[in-house]
Amino acid sequence: MSADAAMGSRSAGGGNRPAFRLHYASFESRVAAGALDVLVLFIIASLFVTAGSLIVLISSDFERVEPSSTALSAFWVCVALIPVAFLLYFFIGLAWKGQTVGAAVMQLMVVRSDGRPLGVLGAMARVIGLLAYVLLAGIGIVGAYALRESTVAAGAVLAAALVLAALGILWAAFDRHRRTLHDRLAGTIVVRLV
Repeated sequence: MSADAAMGSRSAGGGNRPAFRLHYASFESRVAAGALDVLVLFIIASLFVTAGSLIVLISSDFERVEPSSTALSAFWVCVALIPVAFLLYFFIGLAWKGQTVGAAVMQLMVVRSDGRPLGVLGAMARVIGLLAYVLLAGIGIVGAYALRESTVAAGAVLAAALVLAALGILWAAFDRHRRTLHDRLAGTIVVRLV
């Protein structure tokens, strides 16, 4: 069933229940939800870096001696866990309720394009769709590194990758179903709850 069919009236569970309509989230509310999610991700990253830093600080007896190699390794493990925590943040929120913290505050929900809840597989598809932006940024960084002899060429490659990632998000402003690149990749739509 297409996103158009999801917008039409449909039965809420069969039988004589009243029909309901899905209302697409506005681009502005999606941007606000995304900004709130970035704030949550910043807090998560800060907690991991703080935990790692405290381990190093305690190991060094509050900078009286050199920290142990185990403490330094623990710090880098904490830093390496940040991307894993980011992925889990999105996956758990989307699989459980179809919402991240930002979406919940903005009263938005991610559903399949036919209007059904995401579930585990839908949440996995959505997270993989979000990784498309990481892939684009990674390609830009690798390209910039490969062209590091020329500042202009390196900057152009990185800028092009970042512009492509931004266009994937800005796509929602012009799509009649308000879908971004990752919505299209995952087969999802974002709807308002009120």
